[in-house]
Amino acid sequence: MAAKMLLGELLIQQNLVNQETLNEALRVQVTGYRRLGNILVRMGALSEDQLAEILAKQLEIEITDVKKSFSPEVRKKLPRHLCRKYDAIPLRLKNNNILEVAMSDPSDHGAISDLEQFTGNVVEPRLARHSDIASTIRQCIPFSLGDIFSPQTSTRLAITFCLILIAIIGSFSYRYINNARYGTISTTEGSTIFKNHDLMVGIDTQGAVNLLGRGAFAQGYYSISFKDTDALEGFLSKKNSDFSQKQQEWLIWVISKASGGKTSNTVATK
Repeated sequence: MAAKMLLGELLIQQNLVNQETLNEALRVQVTGYRRLGNILVRMGALSEDQLAEILAKQLEIEITDVKKSFSPEVRKKLPRHLCRKYDAIPLRLKNNNILEVAMSDPSDHGAISDLEQFTGNVVEPRLARHSDIASTIRQCIPFSLGDIFSPQTSTRLAITFCLILIAIIGSFSYRYINNARYGTISTTEGSTIFKNHDLMVGIDTQGAVNLLGRGAFAQGYYSISFKDTDALEGFLSKKNSDFSQKQQEWLIWVISKASGGKTSNTVATK
């Protein structure tokens, strides 16, 4: 009698789900070709072990111990991506071209048909717990080129590649924008040197400052030494017309950075 009952009826009979939950799962099932038991597991209404036990009752078959039944000679019969797609793993090859396959749902005739087409064998399904199948796949089924270029893996690789590419582009863009705004900073044993906008500012460990380069509106080149950044800031307040807006902003930034974020704000902008 149990073998003739539908899975939903058995679940209700065993008080594993209520009618409302079953109806909701059936509504979801209508939107695509998915097994009712898998939907209920994903909904959290059933555990994988409960599904295996109820299928065993429905189909009147025993739950197979995958690890004990697995034969290494068939480990290359199915690639990993198909094993995972159909939640199945080959167990052993029998006479008359029969291949025993452990499945979390042996009543999935569409999966069985696809596995037969791929292997060229007659598939004899065996019921097994999803967790046992998944762990044995990881331990016993080798990677293959088919796994690398499978739709699932290719999608993951494409997403990973895109994320890496975005990170690289972002890093280069950040460095480009940062260099355009702040220029380069180099540190030697005795000083820190800032370069940008045809100017170079060197600050030694004692705080003395050297300004080299050309102001955008000045005649000739600067080569001036100051005792500290305050003296440089005072110079800029008097000679701001010699420098472009970008040069002024950059020099103020250098002074602020060298003095720990402090400026007297006496430098006028054009």
